[in-house]
Amino acid sequence: MQVEDAIKARHAVRDFTDQPVAKETIQEIVRLAQQTPSWVNSEPWRVYAATGQSLTQIRQGCLDLAAQKVATSPDLKTMSRDDWDHRPQKLMKDWGHDLVHSFTDFDEAHTVMTGASDALNNAPAILFVTIPKQTPDWAILDAGAFMQSLLLAATAKGLGSIPTYNSVRYPQVVRQVLGIPETERLLVGVELGYESSAKVNAFRAQRPDLSDVLKISE
Repeated sequence: MQVEDAIKARHAVRDFTDQPVAKETIQEIVRLAQQTPSWVNSEPWRVYAATGQSLTQIRQGCLDLAAQKVATSPDLKTMSRDDWDHRPQKLMKDWGHDLVHSFTDFDEAHTVMTGASDALNNAPAILFVTIPKQTPDWAILDAGAFMQSLLLAATAKGLGSIPTYNSVRYPQVVRQVLGIPETERLLVGVELGYESSAKVNAFRAQRPDLSDVLKISE
């Protein structure tokens, strides 16, 4: 698969089949992503892959804390959508509108999306990406580029993917199960698997006009 094809084909997969992802496939995806550039070749990222029983423990642990209404505490702090700049606010609002209207009604959309997120989209594998706490903010940018490489490599291997907040909203659960030290920041979980035929996977987010994104000065 050509790079351009992978970029166009990649989309958020919110429901996976129960087909497992082979250990060798995970290794190939991460190996490809290691080609990502970084500040002075610092390559600050590490990947903790959860599958099988480890992932079951993480999924159940997060569900249990959510049921107990334990406050989330992700290593990367979040922000209310109302506090974002007006442009991304509008894009998020438009995305939500389009997503809801891809279902029969709001109730169906809410039920499907909430259930999928809480169950970590039934993903058979999640790649948790960390960086050392003792790194500058620039390392987060490097890790973001690395994450995109993971997504494209997964697409090239015929897998669906989605980076999620819900997979890292209770970092204490992930740390305990996977043995992630406190010296590392848990940034994101990239959920991997084989895309199911669920209706939610047909949704595609719209993109703004190029003129809203690009300014060329000559």
